[in-house]
Amino acid sequence: MTNEIIIKSIASNRVRLKSDIFSTKTNIQLIEKEFENLFTSFRDNIACKSIVFTYSLNVTFDEIFEKLNRLFNISVSIPASNALCEQGSCSNCNLKKHDEKTWKRKIFEFILLSGYAIYIFVSENILGLTIAATPFSLVGIISLIAAIPLLKESYEDIKQKKFTLHTFMSSTLLLAVFFGEATAAFEIIYILRGGMLLEEYIANKSREEIQNLVELDVKKVYILSDGVEIEIDIEELKQNDTLVCRSGEKIPVDGVIIEGSAEINEAIINGRSEPDFKQKDDEVFAGTVCERGRIFINVTALGNETYISRTMREVEFSLMQKSPSELEADRLANKLLKLGTLLTVGTFFLTGSFTAAFSTMIVMSCPCATVLAASTAISGGIANGAKQGILIKGGEALESVGKSEVFCFDKTGTLTTGKPVINDILTFDDIDEKTLLSYAAMAEYRNSHPIANSIVKYAKEKNIEIRQDVLSEIIPGFGVKSNIDGKRVLIGNKALLTRFKVSIKEHKHEVTTLLNSGKTVVLVALEDKLLGLLSFSHEVRPGTKEMIEDLRSRGVKHIALLTGDEVKVANAFALDFGFDSVFANQTPEGKADAINELKNRYNGVVMVGDGVNDTYAMSKADVAISFAAGGSEAAIAVSDIAITHSHPEDVVNLYDLSKKSLNVVNQNYYIGTGTNLIGVALSALGRLTPVGAGLIHIGHTVGIMANSSRLAIDNNS
Repeated sequence: MTNEIIIKSIASNRVRLKSDIFSTKTNIQLIEKEFENLFTSFRDNIACKSIVFTYSLNVTFDEIFEKLNRLFNISVSIPASNALCEQGSCSNCNLKKHDEKTWKRKIFEFILLSGYAIYIFVSENILGLTIAATPFSLVGIISLIAAIPLLKESYEDIKQKKFTLHTFMSSTLLLAVFFGEATAAFEIIYILRGGMLLEEYIANKSREEIQNLVELDVKKVYILSDGVEIEIDIEELKQNDTLVCRSGEKIPVDGVIIEGSAEINEAIINGRSEPDFKQKDDEVFAGTVCERGRIFINVTALGNETYISRTMREVEFSLMQKSPSELEADRLANKLLKLGTLLTVGTFFLTGSFTAAFSTMIVMSCPCATVLAASTAISGGIANGAKQGILIKGGEALESVGKSEVFCFDKTGTLTTGKPVINDILTFDDIDEKTLLSYAAMAEYRNSHPIANSIVKYAKEKNIEIRQDVLSEIIPGFGVKSNIDGKRVLIGNKALLTRFKVSIKEHKHEVTTLLNSGKTVVLVALEDKLLGLLSFSHEVRPGTKEMIEDLRSRGVKHIALLTGDEVKVANAFALDFGFDSVFANQTPEGKADAINELKNRYNGVVMVGDGVNDTYAMSKADVAISFAAGGSEAAIAVSDIAITHSHPEDVVNLYDLSKKSLNVVNQNYYIGTGTNLIGVALSALGRLTPVGAGLIHIGHTVGIMANSSRLAIDNNS
């Protein structure tokens, strides 16, 4: 264990540190005890070898660091500038970019090993040559060199008095090499190195995508200084500066509006497709977009302390925690390792034959029955899913879908496309629909708002002529004021008409009924007279209702809607489509709390979402599914499964595929476990040579893969 500490981030009095020191419970308990009066909060992550704490303002960080030095004799401290960071601090200690040189070296080594593996295969199976497999033969030396990473990990485990798969495999590999079975050793280490490489690539790729999200692409900003706007680098921006943001610009900080007003697209935060009207004293968040208007923002948080960055850190922390099934698998693996060692030693003492004992060790050191039974079936299921446009990132996710009792869905962007569509057109006082739509389309023609686009598109579909010379004034948060043929035309919400003293009293019932049904209402007025109204709802993806019915018919116990929409809108949607419960007006934290609440009541919770605002909830769920078509990169990176076409019925297809894969897994267990038991029995009786042990592996591998291949080629899964 090294006493090197990496200072990952320092923000105000909040610090994140990473070190091998923080990998043991004993050290964590010692730190909690010694710093009890200095820390105001403390969190550890032993799996990540990191701690995060805030400390009292009565002490300095130097004093805390000096005390850590006295406790653990720290030899080297690496400042945050050497770690992956943004504006002086990093998003997460587990997001440090892997060394490109090291990565390329690993790739090159695996290519060399692959070339040698091909050479062995061709020599033995095609040319009929015998490859020398003694300890000092070429294959023996290559096997030992290739095993160095595994041997290092095994050495660290031994130092910590741990008996793991690395320890057992290392022992087997060394014995195989030194007792003339170097070819078998090479085959084992080649497969292990390939698996380790693939695992590292997938892990780093996913984490880098999360990191790319919180790295804003804003390089320059304008601040107000002595009444003058000055352009500066974003690195120079600091708290309490006054940031100026105009139409079309991304907001790079959290803050409070001190002057001005604007329509802010906060879809990255709340998932809503329509922008929110913000004015003085309202909060704004990094990553959102000022669609229309100009605002002056007092900066309250920037860099790694913004709301979006803190949300992503929570996501990352949740992703690093092992699920109960993973922990149970670890415990089972340890028991199997001990059983393998016991059987090997027992075989030796019962038979007195090292060959028999070694054959038993080979059978037990490569737990093909346990690994292949699940992995090949799941791989077949994953391949089948890919053909359907369902990208499954891991076996556990596919297994868990079919076992889950609860499915939770985000609304906007997941079950709806985010595009508003016209539902109702009501006209008053003998005004016909064509006239109403004509006024609305002319006034909204140059407006880029999604509702305006829908009005213009609908009018064109109805072959209504739209004049393009009409001048309109967009009033953020209210609607549009236009002048058509010398007459004032208002298109917008109830507040807009109230502002211009247009009464809607006579038609209040119609407006209230539509609003209570969860629809968005746009009023159209000419001078002081209400001509009519248009109601909108978001376009629901085809097959949504059938998906809910199909999941319920297959035994899913509870289907919930988690949305940032207002209560009336959410309840109306949930009632129409048959959800069992609805969590409305939810923040990302609220959605995550809802997931935790459902996990306490049911076994297995699936979360289906598409946006950054869904990622925290997705990280808390047992399985996270993203609708990838138009979905955010963060949601896709966090998800266990990505549905590329975003078809609701693909959720049902995924559920069916999971169930079928689990059935094949059980069949494979019978095949694999049965052959392993036969192998151990034959070894104990002295009837099985090391070569025969290898043949058993080949035999049950072929049987399991043949059974699993049915999943990959089944087009009706």
